[in-house]
Amino acid sequence: MTVGTVLYAKHDNTYILKFVGEIRYTISCALDQFLRQLFERCDYNAITIDLTETTSIDSTSLGLLAKIANFTRRRFGRKPSLYSSNTDVNRVLDSMGLDDVFELHCEPCDGSCPPEAERLEVSEPDTKDMARTILDAHCALIDLNEKNKVEFRDIVGILRQQQVSG
Repeated sequence: MTVGTVLYAKHDNTYILKFVGEIRYTISCALDQFLRQLFERCDYNAITIDLTETTSIDSTSLGLLAKIANFTRRRFGRKPSLYSSNTDVNRVLDSMGLDDVFELHCEPCDGSCPPEAERLEVSEPDTKDMARTILDAHCALIDLNEKNKVEFRDIVGILRQQQVSG
């Protein structure tokens, strides 16, 4: 399995996050930590997500996208832009209801990631941090719609039980 990567850059007043390759839970702790730090910053007024080079994305990563959408709606009062030109990825976004919380564009990103973009550093996560990130991400997905509640209810229940039992 090849691990994807996330590039990020600030361009004008927008943070651009570009997801490349297979985006899986293995990078979720690093991405979640980056997002928590980003959400504390005040030097921007928009977040753009570029999935045009994403070949696949798992539910944990989709949950982190949902967190971005929720944050952007609360802080800036609007939906963030998300660009995805991969039909399979678009189908997954639609099936999870992310098309309702993002301004979805099915073409290449017009504000492509600048050349000075940095690569998100990913290290081996702590097991507890990984479990918390996976649980939080799936809770964000559940909050999107009733279909996700049904689909992820059992998974979230198991993850919560695992957290309680250590």
